[in-house]
Amino acid sequence: MNIEIERKFLLKAIPKGEPVETIEIFQWYLKNSEGVWERARSCYSDVKGFYFVHTIKKNIAPGINEEDEKVISSEEFNQFVERCKVSQSKYISKERLIYPDGDLKWEVDVFNNGHHLIVAEIEVPSMEFEVKIPKFINDKLLMEVTGMKQFGNRNLSNKYINKQTSINSPI
Repeated sequence: MNIEIERKFLLKAIPKGEPVETIEIFQWYLKNSEGVWERARSCYSDVKGFYFVHTIKKNIAPGINEEDEKVISSEEFNQFVERCKVSQSKYISKERLIYPDGDLKWEVDVFNNGHHLIVAEIEVPSMEFEVKIPKFINDKLLMEVTGMKQFGNRNLSNKYINKQTSINSPI
């Protein structure tokens, strides 16, 4: 398990400048038998192509998560989605724009599921790390939302109702 320390910011628009990578993400959530939420993503990157990721994330404190993440096959992703369709689950789609900032990178998520939201995240190496917000983010900044559950991906996701209303991931 890795520890992830991140800060999140609500933006009023997409930052100016060209991202170094754009990723289309279809993300499904499923609560497992222990009551822990799991996530599986289908990603299409204009740099890396298709890939699939499974994650179990446990919140430790605002902005700090314990994260177990692994790359999975398209078959494993499809099996996860099928399990989601027969139980109480959620899904979300978003476009992720990657902007480098020194040794770090800003991930700007543009949500495509009925929410008009743009959220920028940055993973930092420690709690003591001072985040210096670059001009391209600061120009669009509304407020910091680190630790505000209503801006978490799972809370922004939609409940799966039936096969006719599901999203189709591009696999």
